[in-house]
Amino acid sequence: MTIAGTVVRQSPLWGCLATRLVVVGMFFSVASAKAVSTSIIPSADTTLIGIAPTNNNGAQAWVLCGRIQINYVNRGLFKFDLTWLPTNAVIRSAAVVLEVIKVPDEPPVNSTFGLHRMLRPWGEGDNVAGMFPGQGSPANAGEATYLCAFFPTNYWSAPGAAEGVDFSSVESSFQYIGGVGTYHFEFTPELVDDVRGWVNDPDSNFGWLLKSNNEETIFTARRFASRENPDFPPQLDLEYVVPPAISSARQSGNQFQLSFTPWTGEGYAVQYRDSLTSGSWQTLTNLGIATNAAPLTVFDTVALPQRFYRVVGY
Repeated sequence: MTIAGTVVRQSPLWGCLATRLVVVGMFFSVASAKAVSTSIIPSADTTLIGIAPTNNNGAQAWVLCGRIQINYVNRGLFKFDLTWLPTNAVIRSAAVVLEVIKVPDEPPVNSTFGLHRMLRPWGEGDNVAGMFPGQGSPANAGEATYLCAFFPTNYWSAPGAAEGVDFSSVESSFQYIGGVGTYHFEFTPELVDDVRGWVNDPDSNFGWLLKSNNEETIFTARRFASRENPDFPPQLDLEYVVPPAISSARQSGNQFQLSFTPWTGEGYAVQYRDSLTSGSWQTLTNLGIATNAAPLTVFDTVALPQRFYRVVGY
């Protein structure tokens, strides 16, 4: 995106501004900022039912994953709406919390379950189990089944969705699942990258597929509470920061001007250096504690071919 002749990029941690003008470059970073922690429940979840490949259970209070006694595999789909987050939000951490509410009556087989980023959209559906628990009921048009992302067309690349085509072969997070209880699919770089990508590009958010890594073994199946479960819905725990808004970073002659909107109650200093590979950051000005959200503007006279700037919060 371009602001006042300046090309804006994103660094791994903070908003980054780098001028295309030869004279000046500017890097924006904040050393400390108030992070926001929140938990959200899925906007959609459902089961891909191996034993009933044209059925859907999108409104069921649980999602079934793993291989059941009669040798059919099930997989789960979970999606969380992130469109309410600002697109420049910096995701510091992310973790998925799932509740196992039922294990096989026979001696269950414990296994590791993994979350994989989905690569194509799917329909949740609004069905529940009919005569046979775990088998859902006949799918309506547009609902996900074991065969289709959107029944009765839009087939998965393979029944149950294909690794590397319908979902990523890279495991975003995993957890060893035993008996009934709460399980945390912990923070990993891959999980955070998934969330960051979806915040920056909401149209690419197709959620995660949950599968047992021991799908060939019966009794690995588990019922996980779904978003319809009033007591233990799945959660996505997030911690994020929204950087101050940069309104302009521009150069006119030998004058550089930087304007940004601060957080009230946070202190700021503007620093500079003439090289990113040698020397240290020098303080241009200490702006003190911001008492309101009025834009702040800092000026500097630049004599060298280049200079780099950053805003540091404290």
